[in-house]
Amino acid sequence: MATLRNMVLAAGLVALAFPALVAAAPGDDHSHAPPNGGQLKQIGAYEAELVVKGSEMTLHLVDEQERKVDAAKFSASAVVLAKGNEQRTVDLTPSGDNRLSGKIDFPVEG
Repeated sequence: MATLRNMVLAAGLVALAFPALVAAAPGDDHSHAPPNGGQLKQIGAYEAELVVKGSEMTLHLVDEQERKVDAAKFSASAVVLAKGNEQRTVDLTPSGDNRLSGKIDFPVEG
């Protein structure tokens, strides 16, 4: 199983603390808007879009031609700043199509 280990702490923190800001923020070095309203990051040969809605965190994967990538063979984790400035890890597992998802089951600041 391949692992995406390049989830940036700052991206997760911004997404959790300021979801409206993330939805409005342009992806870095991308010529298109995030299709799901999240934040875009290049991770190796893939483009990943991190979307946080409520307690659900979802990572959408596409290839260099912006075609959906089957997420069944991938796993990922995101480091999130929890309440009290504690770093917590959210495991993201395949959830159909090109998505990996996980649940934020702890209190966060903001």
